[in-house]
Amino acid sequence: MRTTSTRRLRRTLVWYSFGTACFVALVVGVFLVLQDHSLNPGSVSSQIGLNLIASVVFALMFASLANWLQDRNIEETIGEGFSELTERVSQGMAQTNQLFMPLKHYDALNPTDSFGDDYNRDVTVDLEQSGSFAFYGPSARYVAARLLATRHRPQQIRIAMISPANKRAISRRASDRTSWPKSQNASIEQIERELEDELLMNLVSLFDCRRICPIEILYNDDTAVYRYVMLDQSVYVSWYHSPQSAEMEMPESYQFRKESFVYKTFRMDLNRKFEISADQVKFEARHDEGFLIEHLSSLAGRPITAADLDQWRTEQGQDSKAFRGYLAKVYADLSQQQK
Repeated sequence: MRTTSTRRLRRTLVWYSFGTACFVALVVGVFLVLQDHSLNPGSVSSQIGLNLIASVVFALMFASLANWLQDRNIEETIGEGFSELTERVSQGMAQTNQLFMPLKHYDALNPTDSFGDDYNRDVTVDLEQSGSFAFYGPSARYVAARLLATRHRPQQIRIAMISPANKRAISRRASDRTSWPKSQNASIEQIERELEDELLMNLVSLFDCRRICPIEILYNDDTAVYRYVMLDQSVYVSWYHSPQSAEMEMPESYQFRKESFVYKTFRMDLNRKFEISADQVKFEARHDEGFLIEHLSSLAGRPITAADLDQWRTEQGQDSKAFRGYLAKVYADLSQQQK
C-alpha cells in the first residue's frame, strides 16, 4: 500500500515537471519571436530549420535523461518491492518459528553427577515463576522431588501417568527400558515388577506433596513415546525414541514457549483429558494414610499396608537422593547468580 502510493506520487511529479517545462519554453519562445519586427519569410524559414535541429538535439537529450530517470525509477521500484518482500518473508518466518520451532534443545544423557544442567536450570527457573505444574509421561519418577524442592508453590498440579493396574502399558514401557545400561542384565519380568513398584512408589511420593496444593492424577494409556513438563511460560518435551535417546535414561528434550503450536495443543489436550476421563484421583491435604492405602489396594489388586507405604517412602528417598542433591546445587547456583 505504501509502495503503491509512492509510485503514484513520483509519476505525477514527473508529468507535472515535464508539462511545466514545455509550457515555459513555449511562452518564452513566442515572446522572443514577437520582439523581432524585421523577420521576413526567408529568415523565418531559416529560424524554423534551426529550431528543428535544436528540437532534435533537445529530443535526444530529453530521451537520454528520461531513460536514465526511468531506469533509476525501475531500480528503486524493484528495490522497494524486494525490501517489502524480504520484510514479509522475515515476518512469516518469525511467525512460523514461534509456532513450530523449539526455543532450545537439550541432549540425551545417562545421569551421573549431572541430570542435564541446562534442562534442569531452565525448568527450575520457569517453575519458580509458574502458578501451575503439569507432567505427562509413563512414570513421574522425579516429580515429587522437584515439587518438594521448589521455593515457589504452584497453585495447580496435574500429573498424567501409567496406572500400576495397566499391565500392558507397563509391559510396553518395560520393553523400552531393556536398552538402559543398568537394565541390560535383567529379565523383562523383573523390569516389569520394578516398574510397577516404581509407579506405586511415585503415587506415595506425590501423596506426600498434597499440602503444597491438591494433586490431580490422571491414569492414561501412555505409549512411552514422549513425556513433557508444562509450566506457565514453556513446555519441555522429551522424545524417548529419537536417535540420540537410544540407550539413554534421560531422553533428548526441547523447550517450546507458550505461544507455540506444541504448547497450545498439549495444554488443551491435557485439560480435556482431565475433563472427560473417569480414571483419576485427587490427593488433598485432608486425606489421611487410610485414603492412600485404599486407593493403592484397588490399583494393585492386593492389600496394601502401612508397612508397604513406609518401604516405598524409604525406596523413593534412596532413588531420588542423587537428584535431590543435584537440585539443591541448582538452586544454590541460581541464588548466587541473583546476588
